[in-house]
Amino acid sequence: MSQSESRGQSSSALSRARTWLAQSLTQENQISAYLEPLIQIVVPGWSTEGTRSKVIQVRSETADVYTLVIRPGKSWSGFKAGQYLEISAEQNGSRQTRFFSVSSSPAYFKRTGLIEMSIRVQAEGRVTPWLREAFASGGICSLSDAQGDFTLPVTQKPVLMIAGGSGITPFRSMINEMAATGDTRQVHLLFYVRDAANALFREEFEAIAAKHSNIKITYMNAAEVGSFSLQHLQDHCPTFTEHRVMICGPTPMIQLVRDVVSNAGVAKDKIMFEYFGAAPLELDRSNVNDSYVSFERGGVFAFSNADAPTTLLELAESRGLKPQSGCRVGVCHQCKCTKKSGVVYNTLTGQYSDTGKEEIQLCVTVAVNDVVLDV
Repeated sequence: MSQSESRGQSSSALSRARTWLAQSLTQENQISAYLEPLIQIVVPGWSTEGTRSKVIQVRSETADVYTLVIRPGKSWSGFKAGQYLEISAEQNGSRQTRFFSVSSSPAYFKRTGLIEMSIRVQAEGRVTPWLREAFASGGICSLSDAQGDFTLPVTQKPVLMIAGGSGITPFRSMINEMAATGDTRQVHLLFYVRDAANALFREEFEAIAAKHSNIKITYMNAAEVGSFSLQHLQDHCPTFTEHRVMICGPTPMIQLVRDVVSNAGVAKDKIMFEYFGAAPLELDRSNVNDSYVSFERGGVFAFSNADAPTTLLELAESRGLKPQSGCRVGVCHQCKCTKKSGVVYNTLTGQYSDTGKEEIQLCVTVAVNDVVLDV
């Protein structure tokens, strides 16, 4: 056995011993998790998960969009342009978590120690309006490590970015990073907005485009030009079939753009997209059956209709159950549970399970046949 292997085994054994001790004393995997509520009495916002960070400013962008300016704690590991992260904060004693893209660039973070997250207030939302009010005078939050692979492709081939509404945030990060680092690839952004009053970051983008000839910005005012169409591509980016296509925005827009550019000849592996909200249920109906889902601990059954499948989380809630959940889009894994039997389909990965016992995520999973869940 090599010295490195020996050190690795010793480290693993020590880690298991620490976990065993913590579980024996506190019924938690880490002693720090047990102490968390006590420490929060003295240090509000402290958490064993994420990095304790400070909100410096809340900046209004439009009537329903604001930007949180945040100084991450020193242990935070940074991010790539286009990635998202989880922000957590205490609301009336309850911990609220949401995922948002970082809208500022890594270069800005390196220069200032700050990051920005631009957030649209959801009309019926519980958290997005509250965050703006809660941090109006600053405050403490917790940030997760950055996640996601919706980042600029490694290739230097031209890129066509198509954004709708709040889907602009990862592209703002990418374009600012390109401008800051001298990235010379050709990029064209088509940004669809509801009307002129919702033309987010217009002055900023136009200033960047004026200084960098390789970056082109086109605002598409939906009130004047309507929704996305092939004609728009032909008018504004006639060589789009030679571009890598990146799409971010509401689900219907992403589905429309994917279909249009695919039918126009852009290969599927040249199309990148990120849903700004829940991904749609896309599965082969011929493989899905009407089925019953048994929520074993809850003592209830639910019927899953093959013609109108709903997620297991929605089925549970329809039967009065309240399983733990967070993002509802397959990111935070808070709704993970054990499937004891049956076949399910993961709408996020596009994979069917086997028939046996395994961990699944309720919010992005639908039943393919009769399923038994430890819920």
